Amino acid sequence: MSKKEAENVCFWLPNQSANKMDVLTPHKMVVVFLIQEYMRLKKSPEGGTTEQQPPAIELSFADRKRFCMLLLRLIQFPDMPYKDLHALLVSQSYGLHPVHLEEFTKLMKLLKSIGIDVLFDLYNDIDKIIMDNSVLIGIVGLHLRKVFVTMDKMNFQEVMELYQATIAYYDKGVNAMAADKGIAEESVNALNLSQYTPIKPSDHGAFAAKWSVKQSELFVAQQSALLKENEVKALPPDELERRLTEIIHDRPQYAQAYFLQYLNNLRVRDISNAIQALHRSFDRGTTASSAAGANGGSGIPFASENYSKEYQYSNLNLAILHSHFGHRKHALQSLRECITLAQDNGDLTCLHLAHSWIARLHNQDPPLPEKNASASSIHATSLGALAEIRRSCQGGDEPPAKLLGRLMLNDHLNCQRSMMDLVANGTAVRAAVWTVYGNHSMVSLCAQVLLNADLKSLDKTYNGEGICQVLCSTVVWLAFLGEFNLAIVVLKHTKDRFPTYPHSHEWWIAEHYITVTRAIYRGHWAEATSECQRMHVFSPPLAMLQLAHVTLAKLEFTTAKTIIRRLLACGDTLDPLIHVRALILYANTFVGTQHPAAINVLGEAQQLARNHHLQYEEALIGLHFGYIYLVHMNVPRQALVALKGSLETILANGPIYDKSRAMFVFARALVEAEEEQAKRLEQLASLVPMFEEAIECFEKLECYSKAKDVYIYLAKTFHSLGELDERNRYSYRYRMLEEQFPTEAQYLNVFL
Repeated sequence: MSKKEAENVCFWLPNQSANKMDVLTPHKMVVVFLIQEYMRLKKSPEGGTTEQQPPAIELSFADRKRFCMLLLRLIQFPDMPYKDLHALLVSQSYGLHPVHLEEFTKLMKLLKSIGIDVLFDLYNDIDKIIMDNSVLIGIVGLHLRKVFVTMDKMNFQEVMELYQATIAYYDKGVNAMAADKGIAEESVNALNLSQYTPIKPSDHGAFAAKWSVKQSELFVAQQSALLKENEVKALPPDELERRLTEIIHDRPQYAQAYFLQYLNNLRVRDISNAIQALHRSFDRGTTASSAAGANGGSGIPFASENYSKEYQYSNLNLAILHSHFGHRKHALQSLRECITLAQDNGDLTCLHLAHSWIARLHNQDPPLPEKNASASSIHATSLGALAEIRRSCQGGDEPPAKLLGRLMLNDHLNCQRSMMDLVANGTAVRAAVWTVYGNHSMVSLCAQVLLNADLKSLDKTYNGEGICQVLCSTVVWLAFLGEFNLAIVVLKHTKDRFPTYPHSHEWWIAEHYITVTRAIYRGHWAEATSECQRMHVFSPPLAMLQLAHVTLAKLEFTTAKTIIRRLLACGDTLDPLIHVRALILYANTFVGTQHPAAINVLGEAQQLARNHHLQYEEALIGLHFGYIYLVHMNVPRQALVALKGSLETILANGPIYDKSRAMFVFARALVEAEEEQAKRLEQLASLVPMFEEAIECFEKLECYSKAKDVYIYLAKTFHSLGELDERNRYSYRYRMLEEQFPTEAQYLNVFL
């Protein structure tokens, strides 16, 4: 390899399909002018001060820092109009030293009068600057070398066109500044990292605003990392799409840009365009690899290997997409191709991910890595373990102790390696496991631990799926506690923090669920029905379950049976938790008509709950047994036996609605169990605080029909015991509540 070829290796990338350097634009030339003037002002003149060589100046640490940050921004970010660039030069954050700004302004004004000699002098100055040891390495040194090599390859005609484009670029910026003097400060404030104004392609012909190779790679890498770790700080989907379109226009063979476009389309659930972008990533990667290999191998020895790695990860994502749509055969084909490429490249991480997805498609345990595996392999293993724990919890295959023990080991491994995304996801999965088993207090504890944890690693704070899930759990738990206003506040925070898909899927379900629940409590049947229809888009089983609840509350037993039977027809695909709750509602359709089949259905639900370790659902079934024994079979002592086994679980972990129902039924059973009138009156007087607590909780939930049930029971019971004053007091309270919140009579005394 010749010396010149060796120099060119530094500026060529394997994903370039043609022997073409980055295009020199007027913006890049202005950046070099800034560096040129800075170096002249730092260096003392050997032959004394002249008009061309001003005296050296003392630059403070703050001046040097501002200039370095300015160069970093100008080099790494896309080209901008001269007006915006000048606004940066005089801004507070990036402002130049006054002498530096004055000399730079003089140079820009002299461009027309001096002529094209400016660029030839610049070429010689760059050659001298890069010989200085202080700038041999670093971003500025690399930028100067790229400009020097590119100018070295340009002929006179190309240099003349670049000079004319630079003059036009400067003139247009000066004219724009003259027209916008009054709003200069506003334009400075508008220049942040998420907004910029690119130069239109028609401005300077071939020297329009271009994304250089390094700029585009940096942008794609930054946005990809943000989408993974903190999507809120990533660009909005529409703006990201515009920038990717610009990058693809400048670098049509850049496969990673198409892949990021695929991820961006998934954010807005544009599946059609996502698949097209993924296919283009395949095509461009293959084309670029072939073109790179056709270069004869000079200076590009790893081109085909790099593109093969890109190709294998594209295969993996295509397989994941197929699996989400249920295309098992196509997913397995893509995974086999991915495994073949990963084996050729020796990529153990991709190989492990592919095998994990194959195990998932075959409903098998994911493979474990070797003891001395890399961090990326451990990351993939942890992801697979969390997915397996979630699947086992939903299927009810393993006891809770085993799942929680596996979670503890997984969390220990993640904390040791500071994998914050997996720490958050592990805590979210733990909260989900406790939710399934009905321990809502532990769910709240897990959510608080995660939300108050410091998830910062390498100056990056995790803000992903796990955070969104525990926030949604907090929203639902606050609604269960009757704190609907606080739940709405947390829900709004979740929406602002995770505005796009797929995280929005979680809070949409939470929002519809608490809205339906609140509407059922209030007795607003039309609102509850419409919310169930909206929720059906996000979670059909949960929506059908809530709709059955609404129809039961409306005493439409035939409609409720139809909905529940349709839900139960899903069979093994139905989660055990939804299955048990559907059976409880199905039993209530028989309770309303006093049909003896209610006991059989509840027994079936109880057995299913025990088989899948659903302790809280089993306690709710015991509560329903107690209600049937007490109200419909008139055996209060048998009701007490059923209630005592369930009361502790419900009072410790349940929502206040279930707690209120449990206290009401249990207190009624204690009163009804006393046969003598005097003892019954004494028992009732001692249990009045429990009845009052149930009333308070029902009113906090705005469930006034249930509060009226308690008033009616107390008034009737005191009347039967001859306590007229107490009867009148509770009758008055019932009447006042009825006048304020009227309820139709048929909706009273409905146990749901």
